[in-house]
Amino acid sequence: MTRFISTLSSYSFSHRPLNWLALASIAGATIVGVFYLFDTRELLGVSLWEKPLKFLLSTVVYALTFSWFAGLITKRQRVVWWLGTLIALMLAIELIIIIGLASAGLTSHFNVSNGFHIAMWSIMASGISILWFLSFAVGAFLWNSQTITAVLRNAIRWGLSIGLAGMGLAFTMTSPNPEQLSNFEGIAGAHTVGASDGGPGLPFLGWSTVGGDLRIAHFLGLHGLQFMPLIGLWLIASIASVRLQRALLHGAGVTYALLVVTVYIQALAGESIVAPSALTIVGLVTSVGVGLLTGTVVFLNARTSPRITR
Repeated sequence: MTRFISTLSSYSFSHRPLNWLALASIAGATIVGVFYLFDTRELLGVSLWEKPLKFLLSTVVYALTFSWFAGLITKRQRVVWWLGTLIALMLAIELIIIIGLASAGLTSHFNVSNGFHIAMWSIMASGISILWFLSFAVGAFLWNSQTITAVLRNAIRWGLSIGLAGMGLAFTMTSPNPEQLSNFEGIAGAHTVGASDGGPGLPFLGWSTVGGDLRIAHFLGLHGLQFMPLIGLWLIASIASVRLQRALLHGAGVTYALLVVTVYIQALAGESIVAPSALTIVGLVTSVGVGLLTGTVVFLNARTSPRITR
């Protein structure tokens, strides 16, 4: 653990606008957290401060991740600075709308009940679309970076691939479902399948316990951005053999990607995360098995010497 922390601390978070956004989000989460604990008002069956709190915490992680990414890029630094600054701006706009509407007791996502809400939802949707492309652009600059070890570079590639795919899954929630089309009440889109949004769910996370929930795959996929690079750093700090590092990394990447696919299919089937079917369990076990097989194949085919290469 000490070597892992040392390895992690050797990298910097160099993008100031993203760092400032992270600090502001931490402060915001602290304030909103107090409201979450003591304000009894609810929206869709949960505290109206739950969504703002979750988005603030997510913004902290996202901003720091891309601040770290920016510090790993040595070419076109000015362009990368602007990309990171625009990422911070898109995230800030999203937070302002979500917090503002929640404080007024109004929903933000999927709400097209009048001109004002259509405008707010359109700004949010456009901002997230722009955020996806900006994140992709940062990833493109980092994809073939020669300033980091091959194992960490591959870990970041896995994280970017899974993370951008996970972000993209959010767009599948925005189409109106048959019930909304047959009885339109100003809501177009949902994250729950087979049940209504706002029903029984896991504490704080809110993931439905009575139907499928598309947010699970979105959450897991999005946070592949952090999980896979952290796995790469842990492997570098814990294992001397690059051959084994790479095998374990690619095995973990395949397992994690298939896990996201499995829970997404589970949600589409209207199946709750707390009541997996036999087919879902088979999918989860298969994900692990394919990951192990991938790692084994990579290990057996590797020809690199047991030293870290750049």
